[in-house]
Amino acid sequence: MEQKVLDVRKYSPAIRHEIIIQEFEKLKPGEGFLIVNDHEPIHLFHLLSHREDFDIDAYYTEKLDEGKWVAFLKKKGERTKKIMFTNFESNRRYSEMSFTPVQVYKTNNYAVILTYFKSGQFIPIHKPNIDVILYVHRGKGKIVAGEEKYEVKEGDLIIVPKGEKRGVLAETNMEILHIVSPPPSQEDHKEVEEGLKKGKFEE
Repeated sequence: MEQKVLDVRKYSPAIRHEIIIQEFEKLKPGEGFLIVNDHEPIHLFHLLSHREDFDIDAYYTEKLDEGKWVAFLKKKGERTKKIMFTNFESNRRYSEMSFTPVQVYKTNNYAVILTYFKSGQFIPIHKPNIDVILYVHRGKGKIVAGEEKYEVKEGDLIIVPKGEKRGVLAETNMEILHIVSPPPSQEDHKEVEEGLKKGKFEE
């Protein structure tokens, strides 16, 4: 069966995500398609990684030429796991553009996300109505929690209640476990993406 390919370079950048998500919605469980873009689609990956039906294990990207990237997007099959066994190593993904979140588990009450940063990458300071537990698995950097800024390293744990500011800035390559409750909404995700577009950790 011929692989479906969606080339979004002909569309305005403002509507590309919407078009790709619409095509993803049309997929049957277990189906996938390739997208062609003019850059690594890391922000699209951020969006999809919070969906329960997105098959993170099947996702891959490749730069074919200057201004030409391909990415494979697949919808999970019908069967869903109730028990999860995983680790940082098997999910490890780094991007040159931005931090990389890999959601490994989600319920209606919470989500478990493994987040990978290259040195200098960050989650901009934002203030969602979400509780978060942050555990530093590897590396060092800064974490903003409320009005405090902490120097963190491997083994450190920070709990930030909902309504309090939070943000992460990696000083080395860094890996952090996020447990968030409730799972972030599209609006929460949008707030982070807006901060990334500005290119600033804090205002």
